[in-house]
Amino acid sequence: MFKTIKKKINQPFGIEVFILNKLPITILHGLLVFLFLNLFKPFKLYLLKEHLFGYTVLMGVLTFVLPFLLFVFLEKINYKKWTICTLIYLTICFLIIYNYILWFSSGIYKDITGLVKLSFLLFSKYSSSLAILSIATIFLLNDLIIAFKRKQKNNQIKVQEITIYSENKKENLRININKLIYTTVTGNYTSFYIVTEKGVKEVVLRNSLSNVLTQISNFPTIFRCHKSYIVNTSFFNTLSGNTRGYYLESELLTIQIPISRSFKKEELKNLIFYEKNY
Repeated sequence: MFKTIKKKINQPFGIEVFILNKLPITILHGLLVFLFLNLFKPFKLYLLKEHLFGYTVLMGVLTFVLPFLLFVFLEKINYKKWTICTLIYLTICFLIIYNYILWFSSGIYKDITGLVKLSFLLFSKYSSSLAILSIATIFLLNDLIIAFKRKQKNNQIKVQEITIYSENKKENLRININKLIYTTVTGNYTSFYIVTEKGVKEVVLRNSLSNVLTQISNFPTIFRCHKSYIVNTSFFNTLSGNTRGYYLESELLTIQIPISRSFKKEELKNLIFYEKNY
């Protein structure tokens, strides 16, 4: 069991999507902390009476600013190789600094208003229990923001039917880009694999893969993963293989799509995760 836990915490963690959403996540987090403290008045906050509003505004601002600065810091360093274990250490260190800044700021506010200050240990006990709720809230907010952005993006995509022209412009193929799973090239012909009600259908057009890519690259889920393959990442949910070669897999396909060795595993995992969630 210890080996299982050790293996689990040493797995990479995709923090990039949180960094992409850092501003809305932290703003909403600060707002929710402000509302929570005002509505429920935990930790005997009701004793603050007329000073409650000002105190909760201060806590709300700090619980927005401090996590935001953390995400900005992470954005500047090489976080892509970080594991769950690394993030646990980071979270513990951050909570210590986070609690101290909140306690220090709380003390200044209480000095100004003539209120009784709490000891650092007692304040840390209160704020740490709230931090558990905060971490869960950040994960929930991230999921909600992802869902909102995905819906917004889907609404923005008005054109689904596109026409792909051959290099000589004499031939063309009209397809629904949202139903295109992948394309591959064999000789002078490019095959388009499209999902239909009856299964996956192959359509062939005399064309080069580079010419096809120039016509469909503006769609956010289109990605050239190999010199002979272009995929629609919304259909792929699994990454397999090892350093000798990675492959994309889809529930709709019986084959694996090869990936160029120039791409790193974490970049591919983040790409699939990002596209599927946005």
